[in-house]
Amino acid sequence: MALTALVDRASKALAGARSAAEVLEARDMASVAYDAAKKAARLGKAKRAHDDLISAVYRTQADALEIEAQAKRRLADEYDAAQERGEVAKRSDGTAIRDHVPGENKVATVADVGMSRKDIHEARIIRDAEKENPGIIRQALDKMLESGEEPTKAEVRRAVLKASKRKKHTRGARFSAPQESQHDRDLRALLGVWESSCESARSAFLETVS
Repeated sequence: MALTALVDRASKALAGARSAAEVLEARDMASVAYDAAKKAARLGKAKRAHDDLISAVYRTQADALEIEAQAKRRLADEYDAAQERGEVAKRSDGTAIRDHVPGENKVATVADVGMSRKDIHEARIIRDAEKENPGIIRQALDKMLESGEEPTKAEVRRAVLKASKRKKHTRGARFSAPQESQHDRDLRALLGVWESSCESARSAFLETVS
């Protein structure tokens, strides 16, 4: 099947990638395979193709999306590492030095490496989601396949964002103040009454409890 060949080619390209440019190429191959599978699925539905054929195309779409996500994870790591080495400009870096100082080593921008800030942002979200929940992309894709749904980039993005929000919620709960016990509440109330009492009342109280 031509679609399977496209996916295999993208998978091998990613496995053999040794640079950010090669990872980008593998990502683009996976994207091409996904688009081709999506078109095939649309045509199959229009021609009322057998369910098994549609399912096979969906699986190809899922595999292409997984490869694309893996490539994006690697790109996020490559880009962040390049920024730390000073090879790629950070968001806070100005462009005046890069453009107007003769003889200076020019620092690449996000556009120079063939990506947009949106690409980098999405790649980082996918990378962080997979780091927090290994296999979350594949799990989301398999869930779509099991329910007979078409695996799409939008659904993958939704699953990743959902995981990202869940991570933030968990982190917030982890660092929230511990639940106050009855002892702590009573002690706080007593100390409040003590602080607001006059000296004679405090003395009388101490005589009563001594």
